[in-house]
Amino acid sequence: MNMRAIQIQAAGAKPTVTEIPAPTEVAADQVRVHVAASALSNLAKRVAMGAHYSADDVYPKTVGLDGVGTLDDGTYVYFDHPLGGALAEEVIVPIAHVMEIPASLDPVNAAALPNPGMSSYAALTYRAQLQAGETVLINGATGVAGQLAVKMAYALGAKKVIATGRRAEALNATGADITIASNQLDLTDADSRAAYGASLATVAGEVDVVLDYLYGPSAEVLLTALAQTTAGSHPVRYVEVGAMAGATLNLPASLLRSSKLSIMGSGLQAVDTVDLQTAVEQTYQLAGRYGWQVPTQAFELSDIATAWTAPNNPRAVITFCLFRINRFF
Repeated sequence: MNMRAIQIQAAGAKPTVTEIPAPTEVAADQVRVHVAASALSNLAKRVAMGAHYSADDVYPKTVGLDGVGTLDDGTYVYFDHPLGGALAEEVIVPIAHVMEIPASLDPVNAAALPNPGMSSYAALTYRAQLQAGETVLINGATGVAGQLAVKMAYALGAKKVIATGRRAEALNATGADITIASNQLDLTDADSRAAYGASLATVAGEVDVVLDYLYGPSAEVLLTALAQTTAGSHPVRYVEVGAMAGATLNLPASLLRSSKLSIMGSGLQAVDTVDLQTAVEQTYQLAGRYGWQVPTQAFELSDIATAWTAPNNPRAVITFCLFRINRFF
């Protein structure tokens, strides 16, 4: 018996809907998941195309890293590490990589939450080791992950959150205490960098933790402002999470020698697998408690070409057989 799946036939190729054999054997340490929805995060797309450091070169490849659905007995679950990819009507998943999730979360939102939620929870908890009462700066708070990171910081005990990014209106909607927008500035221009750096310097002295979703020129200006403003007066833990504004930066060595900056990354290989699973579980628990929603746009399987090139905000989610989920609400 065959089923529908979204596959990429070679590295860098476009995804297509295809028919593949449905799984028939389920080992004792595995379960079958009837997939309801799976998010097309940047990570999922880059891994599928072979463009991420964690990707392998085995093709054809079923797209998708995780999703939500139901077990054979109807239990509503999140899953990751499916055997063969997530975007298929049915997947086999190791039991250790399946968790029951709150029934209050609709499947589209539930599919979109883990990637951005895990990124901020893991970065704040396991890398920065955020302490209650500290001040957190979210660099790049206008995207799906950055917007959720503001909420996550407050939920984990931050006293104050500062949100930076390009769009003032989107920053104001985050609910952060302070917002600093760079939307009128070209950060490759010296005068613009100086103006943005001066704005950042007004708050840099109170920052304890930074989550950076941008990197590139934005990070250069921010790191300079932090180093020069604190000038060794107190430590700042700077966690690099994403690189939406550039893959590299120019950082003078003197900035590190003259400050108490600690720079680290947070990602699939910087955080232990068990901690990443906990991060997802805690994201769902917090989302259920606070009613968190992330911006989403649902696409049917046949619309994969449009979904693949859709903006990352709102997050594109591919839906399968939502009637299976709706029966349980």
